[in-house]
Amino acid sequence: MAPGLLRPSADEALASWRALVVAHREQIERLREDRREGDFWAPRAQQFRPGTRESVEIPYLESLGSAREEWLDVGAGGGRFAIPLAQRFARVVAVEPSPSMRQALAAAADERGVHNIDVVGLAWPPAPDVPLLSADLSLVSHVLYDIDDPGAFVVALERATRRRCAVILGDRAPSTAFEPLWTELWGEPLHRLPALREFLVVLGAMGRRFDVRSFPAGREEALDAQEAHAGARRLYWVAPGSERDARLGRLLREHYGTPSGQVTIPARINHTAVVTWEPPRLPGGARA
Repeated sequence: MAPGLLRPSADEALASWRALVVAHREQIERLREDRREGDFWAPRAQQFRPGTRESVEIPYLESLGSAREEWLDVGAGGGRFAIPLAQRFARVVAVEPSPSMRQALAAAADERGVHNIDVVGLAWPPAPDVPLLSADLSLVSHVLYDIDDPGAFVVALERATRRRCAVILGDRAPSTAFEPLWTELWGEPLHRLPALREFLVVLGAMGRRFDVRSFPAGREEALDAQEAHAGARRLYWVAPGSERDARLGRLLREHYGTPSGQVTIPARINHTAVVTWEPPRLPGGARA
């Protein structure tokens, strides 16, 4: 084994991360039947509202700051974390590029009477001409898996954070679940996206001192067969009504079907972790 594999430089770690993302992206573009256009998240935006799934990390996130502080939530989705945090902290700036996600977040905030959230339609990292956002604490939850330049992403996050950054990732990317089924469906192994393990390597190679708090996340889910098929179709980029779509339905029943006619989907993620660190400071206390 080459010594550098365990002690990569920042450039080496970032290049390895990018290679994983690019390989996955190129595989999807080569194989996919579904050529969906428009807002990718529109069909699923409501699934990212608060309360639609258990968010076991929230009490730990709340422990990181005081009620008078502000959060920046990058990739806030439908408000799964932004709204609970806004209920406990002075203000949340929710950055979300997807229009359908922003609509879901705004509707959920109105329903709960939460008015201290500023929703910003912005890709991350922001362009150089965009005014710098700023908050005491920052959060990025399940966003980094397919980002091809996590170094630029992290540096921009640090520049916008006065006190502490937090990133939530799973032990694997949720979109790369059910790998044996992928191989049977497409005839080749899946190129997996980077996840928690790779992020810790990158962050360490960048010289950051970080803390990690892990949480169990794995749980099987019993679904109606049609619902499971629709979710798998999206996950595997299969066109509705195609020959491969019919095969996908058969594979789901063979691998995960139950006598009751439901489909028991295995957990996409076994555990998550909240990775936190202080943004580096230049001499004199300025942010890097």
